[in-house]
Amino acid sequence: MNVKTLENKLFTAKSSQSILDSALQAGIVFDYSCKTGQCGVCKVKLLQGEIETLQVQIALTEQDKVSNKILTCCCAPKTDILIDAKDLSALHGIEVKTLPARINAIKRHTTEIIEVTLRLPPTANLKFLEGQYLDVIHNNIRRSYSIASTANQKEITLLIKRFENGKMSDYWFNQAKENDLLRIEGPKGTFFLRDESMPLIFLATGTGIAPIISILKSLDANEGFKQEHDISVYWGNRYPEEFIWQPEFKKLNVTFVKVCSKPNQDWLEDVGYVQDVALAKQPNIVGSAVYACGSTSYDHFWCMT
Repeated sequence: MNVKTLENKLFTAKSSQSILDSALQAGIVFDYSCKTGQCGVCKVKLLQGEIETLQVQIALTEQDKVSNKILTCCCAPKTDILIDAKDLSALHGIEVKTLPARINAIKRHTTEIIEVTLRLPPTANLKFLEGQYLDVIHNNIRRSYSIASTANQKEITLLIKRFENGKMSDYWFNQAKENDLLRIEGPKGTFFLRDESMPLIFLATGTGIAPIISILKSLDANEGFKQEHDISVYWGNRYPEEFIWQPEFKKLNVTFVKVCSKPNQDWLEDVGYVQDVALAKQPNIVGSAVYACGSTSYDHFWCMT
């Protein structure tokens, strides 16, 4: 079957394979993140033709269905189709690789959050855009983590939260040690900085701050970037001790707002939910580029812009 976009991109898709995977194989990159139908990042409008659902489109609302929206990670074409999807040229040339990696260091920030740095083989040549994520594979268990380091750093940094009864969490928090051999697969996802020419607002909850750290550190190190607009970061956590990162930049001027939903009596900053605080403090949010990222309950990051 043929899949065509409003940009006149055309590729062939198998009836047994998702539209997204067929596009990626053809060198076309649509927005995506989880590839399991839960995040909604790959949502597009079906303009012509019929599709077959391969897995449940959890992120679709009833209004989405009425509007003929589909998730490209969950659907395959039943006929030739036309969709309203944009090819992300910035990701062309970014190759997904499977590579060995060793744990270089494990830093325990709290009983529930650790920071892991991984070292890759000298010949790995892993290229990624700041904001993307990768899969870590250990004992046939695969989990996805956003990269907190920048592309020009030699090591990969991950922020990892413990989840109750999580198999990978059990490894990270009870078994993992320096020099352990793992496999990584990546980079993946389409969470990256799209527009530097307007005010930037970043929203994060929990370890969802990781890709935002990566993006901001990259901007700060970019000699060609001159900040002309406001940059704001709103970071929400349940407890005060979970704010494990404090931004320090050489040239960026960033408004940093910490929002705690279960504060103690010593907490003097914002209380509530990060999206509510951001909306209250940003009356001009419509004129800004908003990037949001939060962690779910099973070691996976959902990112959307």
